[in-house]
Amino acid sequence: MTTVSKFPLLQLPDEELLRTIRVMDFYQIMSFSLISKRCKQLVQSLQIKTKPEGFNVRIDTCISLDVFFPRRTIKIFLKSCDNNQTKRLKAPLSVKVNGRPLERIDFTYSDWLEHFQTIFHMSIYLDIHNGLCNYMLDDIAKGIGAIEHLFVRNTGCFATNLKLFQKLPPAEKLTIYSNTFQDFKIPLNILIQNYTTLVILGFPPTKMTLDELLVVNSKEIKMTQVKFSSQDLNKFIKFWMKGSNPRMELLLIFTFNDFQYERTIVMKGIKASNERRGGTDPHRRKDLYRMDIYRMDGTRATISFYKRGFEISTEFHHCAIEKCISH
Repeated sequence: MTTVSKFPLLQLPDEELLRTIRVMDFYQIMSFSLISKRCKQLVQSLQIKTKPEGFNVRIDTCISLDVFFPRRTIKIFLKSCDNNQTKRLKAPLSVKVNGRPLERIDFTYSDWLEHFQTIFHMSIYLDIHNGLCNYMLDDIAKGIGAIEHLFVRNTGCFATNLKLFQKLPPAEKLTIYSNTFQDFKIPLNILIQNYTTLVILGFPPTKMTLDELLVVNSKEIKMTQVKFSSQDLNKFIKFWMKGSNPRMELLLIFTFNDFQYERTIVMKGIKASNERRGGTDPHRRKDLYRMDIYRMDGTRATISFYKRGFEISTEFHHCAIEKCISH
């Protein structure tokens, strides 16, 4: 007697099966991908992709995933099966996509995350909230895997905040609030990491020193509500021209008030060329004043002064932007 497949759809040839999958909604596609390895590979072959940084894993009192596609967003909740104060990340009690259940009995948290990453070709944007204290950090590190962008808020415990960076694998990008650490001081061993992009959010407003800035080893450094003295910026530019911060391609400092760096103090003793006002500015910043400086190896950088901000942008950063636009 011939055995009849539990899933008649799977009896179709791959080409016809793929045509059928393409007309399914996202929930149906995700459910189908869990049936077998073949189903997962078929869904993966469709090259369904999210927006950039479109896989947001939020760790709070519960774990949720926001998956951003060009025309819609999917919300996934993974409910813990442990009601104790400290939760273990083993197999979730339930998994729901926009309120509809997904089932795979043998899947742990790590398995679920890997599955979603694979079928949607995405990397993780990890968003840490104060609910992190409810979980074992070792479980988080093991369950999350590789991280593209790490966004850290104050978990409510400075010791936990420090351990977080010790346990998690290195991220390509880091966004961090200044109140994550005691006295609003980000440890030097974090600043020195080779991030592609480092974003520091000064909430509340924060001051940083020249020594801290010289330690930063990221390509793009973006700061909001973080202040330096004009004298320290002057020294930093001189150090950069002599070879410091060799990886830096962009330094952007932005404030919410009407604070403006004094150009004559910042540029004192610095040889600049091609001074100009205005020009094309994608951020529509006002009172723009620009000039060029050169590093000892010949690298050109443009310094921009404007209301509520200051910027140093090298020619390598400009080339990267132009390359992105051309593609």
